[in-house]
Amino acid sequence: MADASIARSTSIRLAAFYISLFLLSFLGANFVAYNMVASYLYERLDSNVMERFREISSAYKGNGVDGAAAMIRSHGPAIRGQETLYTLKDPNGDFLAGNIDISAVPPGFSTRSPTSHDAALNNYRLYRKNLDGYDLTVGVSYDDTNRLRGIALVSFGWGTAIVLAGGLGAGAVLAFRTRRRIAGLSGAMKAVGAGELAARLPISLRGDDIDMLATEVNVALAQLQASVAAMTQVTTDIAHDLKTPVGRLFLTLEAASESKDQTATRSLIEKAMGEVSHIAGTFEGLLRISQIESGARRSRFAKVNLSELVAEIYDIYSHIVEDAERSLVLSSDGRNTASFICGDADLLKQMCVNLIVNAMRHTQREARIAIGVTTQANRYSIVVSDNGPGIPAEERQKVFKRFYRLEKSRTTEGTGLGLSLVKAISDMHGATISLDDNSPGLIVRTEFPRTR
Repeated sequence: MADASIARSTSIRLAAFYISLFLLSFLGANFVAYNMVASYLYERLDSNVMERFREISSAYKGNGVDGAAAMIRSHGPAIRGQETLYTLKDPNGDFLAGNIDISAVPPGFSTRSPTSHDAALNNYRLYRKNLDGYDLTVGVSYDDTNRLRGIALVSFGWGTAIVLAGGLGAGAVLAFRTRRRIAGLSGAMKAVGAGELAARLPISLRGDDIDMLATEVNVALAQLQASVAAMTQVTTDIAHDLKTPVGRLFLTLEAASESKDQTATRSLIEKAMGEVSHIAGTFEGLLRISQIESGARRSRFAKVNLSELVAEIYDIYSHIVEDAERSLVLSSDGRNTASFICGDADLLKQMCVNLIVNAMRHTQREARIAIGVTTQANRYSIVVSDNGPGIPAEERQKVFKRFYRLEKSRTTEGTGLGLSLVKAISDMHGATISLDDNSPGLIVRTEFPRTR
């Protein structure tokens, strides 16, 4: 990024594009304005010529040709400065009054440039008309008008130059500032690529599109960091939790290989197979959780009636729970209640079974387990409750972690993945799961949004 050319930056290119677009518009506006100013100045010049012509014409109507000649002589200061030209001729074409004898002037308005034999040294706007046989020509210099046009043209030119310089300067400043910000973003991403997942993109107070993008990237980095941390923790947990069963498996197989008693050897092999089954069950549970968290099962989503699904689970597991010397109660609003959501029926059944088995495993004999569906304004909930020892409040969020087991539960069978699988299925369906006190016992409530 540091070696990149400033001319290739997006900021300077955008600045150049918009400056060019603005300059074209500005020049077009200046062209129109200049022509309007020039047209106005020429109109004023023609009005000035006509005003002077009308003065002399009025004097002629009032006092005849002598009055016209006297009016021309009264304009002596203007005549001496050659700012105004007057020519009055009689019907025979003889010069009577004025400061120059102008000939070959067409009737009406015309423009005259100075020649080598003219006394006039300026450019003039002329008006010629016949007054009862007398010929009167009046001219006014338009050099002042041309100077005003030049001033307007120079002003527009300076304005264009200032706009161009200011635009390029601002574009360069913006390019350098943006380049510096992007260099900071690039440095942060290089740190992330080097393994510093805690690095975050800098965010300014501008709140512009770069900051919005940086915010989204930071959110993604936080999720990536959490995922990597979770993966690291899972790896550590797997190594920790499988260390003991793998060690037991090794000792069992070693004892079986050294045993000379066939009956003892068979017993040791059966014990080893049990350990292998436990290890395989652990990996199968992890694989299932990973598949669910990746969303691979979303393609199987369909319309599911939670009440019917829970009733089916109750019909199947009520006898199994009774065989375990517990009781299972259906506490839903009814078997045929319409409680539809969009989900994977098999995974939802797995979730309910895990909750029932978890309740069976951690309750005393003759405990009461209840499962049902409740309805709120815009949500359905699967509720599994028991009257067992429950879970301490400070432990309730930890039990959803992989391999996490309460101290009092370490002597019971299980892999520590049952509630992790429940949480994964709940998250996949956009549900929220909570653990509450049942006084005594535990209430597990999984709330699903209604399907429209």
